[in-house]
Amino acid sequence: RAVRPRPPHRTGRSRQVSTLHPDDTQTPEPVTTRARLVLWPLVAVVLVHTLLIALWVGPDTPVRKTVGEDRLRSYVMPAFEQNWRIFAPTPRRVAVELDVRARLVDPATGQETTTDWVSLVDGEDSLIRGNPFPPRMALAARRTANHLVTRTRELNAEQRRQIEADYLTTPVAELRDRLNRGQGDSPAGPSTVNAYLRYDAVATALATSYAAAAHDGEVTHVQYRTSRRFTPDFDERHERDIDDVEPTVYAYGWRPASELGEETAELFAPYVRVQQEATR
Repeated sequence: RAVRPRPPHRTGRSRQVSTLHPDDTQTPEPVTTRARLVLWPLVAVVLVHTLLIALWVGPDTPVRKTVGEDRLRSYVMPAFEQNWRIFAPTPRRVAVELDVRARLVDPATGQETTTDWVSLVDGEDSLIRGNPFPPRMALAARRTANHLVTRTRELNAEQRRQIEADYLTTPVAELRDRLNRGQGDSPAGPSTVNAYLRYDAVATALATSYAAAAHDGEVTHVQYRTSRRFTPDFDERHERDIDDVEPTVYAYGWRPASELGEETAELFAPYVRVQQEATR
């Protein structure tokens, strides 16, 4: 009787047969040169941006003075403005306002007119209300007003008199020297003066951009004012709200209109459109 050969012993694991082509065994291709050309510039941009923001929010240092206040302000304001209060554990209980107006000259007749006061914060509220992700520009006027109020309260009586003065023909740059002279009792130092002038320039730019887009004619001078009022205590919530609180108003003089380039005008265009729609 013929003996049939026994099949080979199976261990329970099937033997896999490789079907790879010899060319398929190559190692993954390394990062290409094109990817490096994209990656490293992005890293450099992030590092430079971080450095500029750190200089902006930090105290006055030799490095900051070397870079220059004007360069930092032109980069940070208004899109990248930072505020330590985003880390505050309690909500703010104060409302601030920034109102602006302008002097216009009719190119045809030379007639000068003064516009009415307009609240930029009211216009920004329309960007925030019902929008869980409002643009950063929706806080431009409110943040500017908050900084101005804070710095103004740190100035003494003589320094406040200087910022309330009109600069119609006198260069506004002279305001820095007058504030730094420090006359009167307990004048604010250079750090406070620099911070005030920084946001004075921002408020002037906001007022100029709004007036140029909202009115016909040449904008020659602008003026802004700020105010603040505290929310009533919780126990008074049924008797009155914040609209019933009398605001504390801070006055500032007329300033020459800012020189806005095309790029700056384009940046402010959506902001101004919303402001115009809110005031109609």
